[in-house]
Amino acid sequence: MAISSEQRRSRRIAAAVGLAVVLVALLATGLAVWRSRHALPVVQTATVSLQRIKRVTLASGTVRPVARQIVNLDNLPAPVERVLVHVGQRVQAGQPLIQLNTASANASVQAAELALGDAESAYQRVLAQYNQAPTALKALFLPQLNAALASVASARSQLAQAEAQEAQLTITATLSGVVLIANPNGVDANGNPTPVVEVVSPAKDVVMDLSEVDAAQIKVGMTASMQTDAYPNQTFAGVVTAIAPYAEVSSSGAPVVEVTVKPRGSFPVPYGYQLTCRIQSQSSAPVPAVPYSAIVQNGTGYAVYELRNGRVYLVPVKLGMTSDTAVQVLSGVSPGDRVVVNPPDNLVSGEAVRTS
Repeated sequence: MAISSEQRRSRRIAAAVGLAVVLVALLATGLAVWRSRHALPVVQTATVSLQRIKRVTLASGTVRPVARQIVNLDNLPAPVERVLVHVGQRVQAGQPLIQLNTASANASVQAAELALGDAESAYQRVLAQYNQAPTALKALFLPQLNAALASVASARSQLAQAEAQEAQLTITATLSGVVLIANPNGVDANGNPTPVVEVVSPAKDVVMDLSEVDAAQIKVGMTASMQTDAYPNQTFAGVVTAIAPYAEVSSSGAPVVEVTVKPRGSFPVPYGYQLTCRIQSQSSAPVPAVPYSAIVQNGTGYAVYELRNGRVYLVPVKLGMTSDTAVQVLSGVSPGDRVVVNPPDNLVSGEAVRTS
């Protein structure tokens, strides 16, 4: 059956409409792609503001004596004869702690005493000859008299040295305190070396190892609160008195810095106990600060993206104290400046942006 001209005309119109629809769809898709590729990045910003930075550092601390005297077996000049103190005993500085074997020293003292007696007897004989000699002949005895006198001086010096060595065989306390160890054998039950005697001062410190990052936030004079399961429902106060000027490598291989806290008031916690320490640091005055989320790594340092006239610029910054949410900025930006928070990884310095 033949197709009328009217049908052919309708088909041409339908085809044209369909083609137009396809072209519009393609154009819309292309425009969307172009816009997605050329649209300005949308960023969120925050204002650099003045804040008091507060931070709480948590660490485990160990109770240690402020001062201690440790006497090891391998440092003694003679065998131990007996230990003169017991564990828990309070001693005073200068009090005898250990008596070493004095047999050899006593023999040396006796020999020196005999030598001094012989030298003095010889001197007296020469002196008698000198006194009995006629005046004209006295000069003949002077060399013998001087030699005998020198022998006496030498013998006295030898005796003094022997007595000093004998005195060193009584080990005395160098400080007043409490005896923690008294073990004449110098080994423990497992055969490991241990001090013969250890004396510790009554004064105590709490010593903790902090990471380099945490230690950088701590200053001498900051207050600390301390708790331990051994004394439930009790909180002890203290103050930071020392921060090591160097870092040491811990057993885990991480660098740590030793920080010392001096307890205040009553502190009955024994030596060696563990406490949980909280040190609160706070800036003395409001300081310029930005959110943590604004900080990006910049080589070996840090930076922020600062928003100026619709564009972002990567600005190196020097950081100071930190809190849980903000960080002090020592240089790079000033209060009132706007910085990008959570900047996209593909953000480029100098790029134009839109703010949400």
